[in-house]
Amino acid sequence: MKRICRMIITLCLPLLLCSPVMAQHSGPYIGISAGGNAMLDAKSDDSQGEFKFTFKPALQGSAVLGWDFAPGNPVGEGRIELEYTHRSNQLDEVTFAEGTFKGAGDVKADSLLINFFGVYPDKKNWVPYFGIGLGVARIEASDLKVTGQPLATGSDTVFAYQLGTGVDFPVTKNLNFDLGYRFFGSLRPELTEATGQKFKMDYFCHSVVLGLRVGF
Repeated sequence: MKRICRMIITLCLPLLLCSPVMAQHSGPYIGISAGGNAMLDAKSDDSQGEFKFTFKPALQGSAVLGWDFAPGNPVGEGRIELEYTHRSNQLDEVTFAEGTFKGAGDVKADSLLINFFGVYPDKKNWVPYFGIGLGVARIEASDLKVTGQPLATGSDTVFAYQLGTGVDFPVTKNLNFDLGYRFFGSLRPELTEATGQKFKMDYFCHSVVLGLRVGF
């Protein structure tokens, strides 16, 4: 994860130092982003008690369709967008009361959020922003195993949200690079153990992303 963050910062540093000041875009835009996703340890519980999943960091990808508000808009400076994101983290370890054991399989999340971002333009070559997203996520346990034995499967669709902050680097009026941080979370999905018993787990993650938006 640290290596991914260093790579993204290195790619954006020339934009921070050299990008010219551009007029703000207003109107529709499309965009894509990619970055590193670190899923937090997931506390889980069933009728027998509590256990914990630990996951490996992974990459994530997003696509957005949005609208930049014109400067002086009564609702404020910023943008609104519809964002689809795919995340998938490999299960590393499972901790029970008896101890910690090797895990395998993936937990995947496909989310669809409406994001609201406020921007703070100034006479600079970069623009800070902060915002919130609300929507839904389909979270899937894909062939989870512990010590090689089947552990859990299934999927659930739950309410999801995210907080985001970062900086935009205008390259032209219609082209922006975005270096951002996202905290993503959801209500606890209900999944199915190999025995047929239901359990619920936490889903929270930190992400550092590099994005590209094109206005038209």
